[in-house]
Amino acid sequence: MMEIEAFKKLKEIGKKPVKAQIGGFRPEDGRRSWFGGHFYIDAEAGWPTDTDGHMIPVLQAYVPEIPGGIEGVGHSSMIQVFLNKKQLPLEPAKNGDGWKLIEHPSVDGLQLVDTPEEVRGLREFQIKWHLSEENDYLCWEEAWDYVDLTQVNEDDEWSDQFFDEFTRYTFTKIGGYPSYIQSPISMEDCQFVMQFASEEKPRFMIGDNGNLYFYRSRADGEWYMYWDCY
Repeated sequence: MMEIEAFKKLKEIGKKPVKAQIGGFRPEDGRRSWFGGHFYIDAEAGWPTDTDGHMIPVLQAYVPEIPGGIEGVGHSSMIQVFLNKKQLPLEPAKNGDGWKLIEHPSVDGLQLVDTPEEVRGLREFQIKWHLSEENDYLCWEEAWDYVDLTQVNEDDEWSDQFFDEFTRYTFTKIGGYPSYIQSPISMEDCQFVMQFASEEKPRFMIGDNGNLYFYRSRADGEWYMYWDCY
């Protein structure tokens, strides 16, 4: 099948995400990446809280374990994401507005802390990270910002080829492109960094099998989170 120019250009900007393997292996000792708990906490700061009390531990990423690190986190050794225990923000939310991302420049001094009982609903699983063998590609709506897809839109065969070939990893990952369930949002001047999916093993659910998406501002380094679901 002939490959049109638009497809060639989209393939040039494909990105390999780093996929999270959640459980399925014997956990290793020491500071590691975890889903749902087993978090290392700054003893002085204590467990993160907001106006509704203790926050839910979602994911702890130990950066040295991650192939290629995490683009956008600088020299941080560990990042941790927590959610408000009652509700998710309705719009793209800045760090601290119903959720919290903490960057630890060093893991020295962090201590393993049991999850507070009031936010202990998730099952804890250690994570291993694997660089995907397949590229992520932009979704249909976002691809128009890079290439003219009029020719594809007017041809059923090319349209089918687009949706067959230009896919994305849909589960928890770092890097690549967001795998939106609904229409994508515009996050101008922000870099997509990672996605947390609803995951069966830890019993983590965002709405109806939804995803969390995390972005970092290129202007001031501020973090933002957005979510969608079926």
